[in-house]
Amino acid sequence: MKDNCIIIKFKGEVRRILPQEIVFVEQNLRKVLFHLNSEVCGTYGKIENYMQNLPEEFYKCNKSYVINLNKVIKMGNQVIYFSDGNDIRMGRQSFHGAKKAFLEFALQSEL
Repeated sequence: MKDNCIIIKFKGEVRRILPQEIVFVEQNLRKVLFHLNSEVCGTYGKIENYMQNLPEEFYKCNKSYVINLNKVIKMGNQVIYFSDGNDIRMGRQSFHGAKKAFLEFALQSEL
């Protein structure tokens, strides 16, 4: 069985990351940081290179962040709070789009 995992080079190792482990993905200059349930893994590249391997519950808020809608606890005052205790602040337009995507995702999940 082949799942849509992401393969990255991290600290001299090659690592497989499962989408359900990812809380959010951050582009920081030339590095892509995968914020996982228990750690952060980074590699060089662009978020766009990894988007095709992520399932539909991932939403690209802006050029810097892709969030896992399954891991969002709440949203308010332009801040997104995640199940692992992290949060990210974003601009008004990016936040509005993320909030709309979260509401649609939550409604679909209830069906």
